[in-house]
Amino acid sequence: MSMTWICDTITEFGFGHGSSLIICVGILTGYTDTLHKMITQFSGNFSYCWPYILGVAGIFMILTMGAVLVTEGCRKIKLQYYGFKLASGAGNESSPVTEVEPYIPFNINPTGMQPLLTTSYLLAFPSIMASIFASPFWENLREILNPKTSTGGSPWVYYLTYAFLVFIFNIFDIANLPKEISDYLNKMCARVPRIKPGRATVDYLTKIQTSTRFWGGLLLSLLATSSLLLDRYLRQINEGLSIGFTSVLIIVGSIIELRRSYQAYNVMPALSKVLRRYGA
Repeated sequence: MSMTWICDTITEFGFGHGSSLIICVGILTGYTDTLHKMITQFSGNFSYCWPYILGVAGIFMILTMGAVLVTEGCRKIKLQYYGFKLASGAGNESSPVTEVEPYIPFNINPTGMQPLLTTSYLLAFPSIMASIFASPFWENLREILNPKTSTGGSPWVYYLTYAFLVFIFNIFDIANLPKEISDYLNKMCARVPRIKPGRATVDYLTKIQTSTRFWGGLLLSLLATSSLLLDRYLRQINEGLSIGFTSVLIIVGSIIELRRSYQAYNVMPALSKVLRRYGA
């Protein structure tokens, strides 16, 4: 109960998702134990194990770059204003407003690493149900979705299901975002160039959102599934040592989200001054 309150408090204060940050701290704590095991295991035979260490470090770098690409990647849709001249601080050096080209950013992965967490919890659900209820259905489903067994068509069943669920959760949109953006653009007296306001704008934005989320979900599912496969392969090489490459994606996503929240928090005072200056 107290942990839920802490997560909600962090989220309300605007410093990212509280649950993701708590999970990130737990993962980092686990990495200290893994690092200690690696140092203890390889300290007496470093010349033999340095290719393994370099390989792990290289995979970490590649996954980090991939996580940054998935989290920060977006497609920018240019906007065009009409009906009034947009206020700009270009002629006033003391003004914090800078003249930039207006656009709508469509992130390829708007939910961050939440699809990974949701998929992990969902795939762990059959194991939880099988431990509570002694049902053949849940027992069979747990064996089918167990990456360590070959029941039901080899461990690839688990990895394919994992990739599919991550992809689906990334492209799934509860809110009608294109409709909300279209209504907001009409209130701002703005439009997408060469696209008529109204239904045409909604259809165009829906097409853009579907395309960006499709490729973002595909990239995220490939990245997450590759992390699982690499982690499984390294566990086979070195038993008893689990790196947890999927956790790297969650950590990078949480850190980027925290950075965004911190930047937005710092911008708020300057933005409030601008709004008061122009009578908003």
